[in-house]
Amino acid sequence: MKIAFQSGWQHLRTAAATWRAGVANLVFPPRCVSCDGELDVLPHGDILLCADCQNELHLFAEPMCEQCGAPVPAVPSPVSGKPLPISPEHGCFRCRGRKLWFDSTVALGAYSDRLRDLLLRMKAAEGDAISQTIGKLLWHARGKQLAALNIDVVVPIPLHWRRRIEHRTNSAAILAEVLADRLHAPRAEKLLRRTRSTQRQFDLTPPKRWENVRRAFAVRAGYHLRDAHVLLVDDILTTGATCSEAARALRSAGATRVTIAVVARAFGE
Repeated sequence: MKIAFQSGWQHLRTAAATWRAGVANLVFPPRCVSCDGELDVLPHGDILLCADCQNELHLFAEPMCEQCGAPVPAVPSPVSGKPLPISPEHGCFRCRGRKLWFDSTVALGAYSDRLRDLLLRMKAAEGDAISQTIGKLLWHARGKQLAALNIDVVVPIPLHWRRRIEHRTNSAAILAEVLADRLHAPRAEKLLRRTRSTQRQFDLTPPKRWENVRRAFAVRAGYHLRDAHVLLVDDILTTGATCSEAARALRSAGATRVTIAVVARAFGE
């Protein structure tokens, strides 16, 4: 299996950035990336979100659909009254019956309110610190679940080069970097490419979203993912069209399993 990996220079840059952050904290106390309030104590270590802002995030709790990551209402047993076990094999009412090329989804919370605001701010280069913080929060909340997957390589959803110039960043790539570092797995930012420019998914109806991204991704020449379990990272999952098409390309290159990691699950389908 040939996959991309972080070079020694990337690790040195990460170490240097950590050192610079430590020095900066001595001069400038850390501030919440959401409300800009000064942080006397960092909740959960190095997550730059104050407790009040974290409490405004609608994070999911079990049970969640294994396939699409959406919360699933617990159904009580008519006999015991206890919640019945939910079978993950066939998905929930939101995704059951759809042809999805990925196997499972790990999602942090709902695309609403404070989390929605943070995700929108992550779209610009000025929001890179937010992307890093949200990536750490995703790991704090779902790290055990992700670590148990035995991921071989972490791949972000790529932006088309025109969109990359417009935004000057790719929040999915920053999220992937955070997760890859904690999983001790290689990050392959350039493995996937957009074969063409597509319309913004949020501007389209659900059926049009599937048409918009059909065959829009490909694995670059020289990469082979034989028998690999790929963690595909994006910021938001709504219909699953984008991640499904990217997963299709990964499977065509030999991946046997694709898991999606997203910050937010939206319900506009």
